[in-house]
Amino acid sequence: MDVRLAPAGPDLRERLLALAPRPEQERFAGRLTETLPAAEADREREPVAILADGEPVGFFVLHRGPAAGELAPDRRDVLLRAFLVDARAQGRGIATRALAALPDFVRERLPGVHRIVLSVNVKNPIAMRTYARAGFADSGRLYLGGAAGPQHVYELWL
Repeated sequence: MDVRLAPAGPDLRERLLALAPRPEQERFAGRLTETLPAAEADREREPVAILADGEPVGFFVLHRGPAAGELAPDRRDVLLRAFLVDARAQGRGIATRALAALPDFVRERLPGVHRIVLSVNVKNPIAMRTYARAGFADSGRLYLGGAAGPQHVYELWL
């Protein structure tokens, strides 16, 4: 299976809006019906599609600038937000492959970025393992501003 990342442009919009994580994961990743329009309306956010064999199966947002907040305070940081793989596509290694492609995608699309930062809920061990397998390291900090409770802050230096 070929997994790659692509800007989430108008050509993918309707198919992306049909994606959703498992119901119990939604509190961690959010709803695409909210995260995609928010990203489209903000010049500091780049919505990204995860494609498997050319079909959208996942989504995330890369967020830079002051509104990215305390997790990515440096202009050379980018915050990874709202990462999800559609429930029907989970369990096939798509998230791991998408995260493996992320450093090259960021280097190409966001020159000058030196660190990718994300937060992962302390009650989401599957996501923690997935991010660790992709090379993200737990920074040892906790982010307490998450709507679903405390979150570990992970980072990947480019």
